[in-house]
Amino acid sequence: MTPTLATSRLDLEPLASDHARIAYASFADESLYRYMIGSPPADERALHDHFARLAAGSGRPNELWLNWLAFRRDDRSLVGWHQATLTLPTASIAWVTFPAHRRHGYAHEGAAEVVGWLLRQGTREIVAQSDERNAASRRTAVALGFVEDADPIAEELRGEATVDRIYRLRKASA
Repeated sequence: MTPTLATSRLDLEPLASDHARIAYASFADESLYRYMIGSPPADERALHDHFARLAAGSGRPNELWLNWLAFRRDDRSLVGWHQATLTLPTASIAWVTFPAHRRHGYAHEGAAEVVGWLLRQGTREIVAQSDERNAASRRTAVALGFVEDADPIAEELRGEATVDRIYRLRKASA
């Protein structure tokens, strides 16, 4: 079960299918998909169904899907989406900040809370992946303490060759 998380400015609510109503406009923004796989949902119902699939999880006993929508505490504005896939002792993480709310530190703040929660669950290594053209996401990873792998990964995004960078955060041994 995905827990509710909170920071000084954000509430990270576990993703639910009913969030589609308030999240559709943000997820329908074409610019959101510039550096990530996927495309805008066809309509609110399609987003509802997608959220329901994510909230249901992977169905594998050793893999936990965690998804949060990030809301600003002061006015409940939807500012982003955080994801983690937990397969102890490792996890992968991703963050998305909706265009109208970028450059306010929300990605860093929300992701730091998710990272902290993952480490408290016993995660030993957290991996993040970013298109190398996404400078903001890469800066966020480094600011969170992630270290870039030496070897990039050749990818293709909507028929265009691109390169992804892998970042790792390892918990120090006690």
